[in-house]
Amino acid sequence: MFDNLNISEIIRLFAPLIIIQLGLMIFSIYRLTKDEVRFLPKWTWLIIIVLGEILGPLIFLIIGREKE
Repeated sequence: MFDNLNISEIIRLFAPLIIIQLGLMIFSIYRLTKDEVRFLPKWTWLIIIVLGEILGPLIFLIIGREKE
C-alpha cells in the first residue's frame, strides 16, 4: 500500500490524524483533572485515555465525565 512512499511522505500523510489524536488526548487529560468522573477511578480513565488512541478519549468525554 505504501510501497512507493518514503518515510517523510508517510509522516505527512498521517500528520493530521496524529495531531487530532494528541490534541484530543491532551484535552481529555485536562478535563480528567478538572471534572468528577463516573464508573471508574481517575487512574483507570487515564490509562484508557492514553492507551485507547482515538476511542479512549472519546469514550471518556462521552460517558466518563460526571454531568453537572
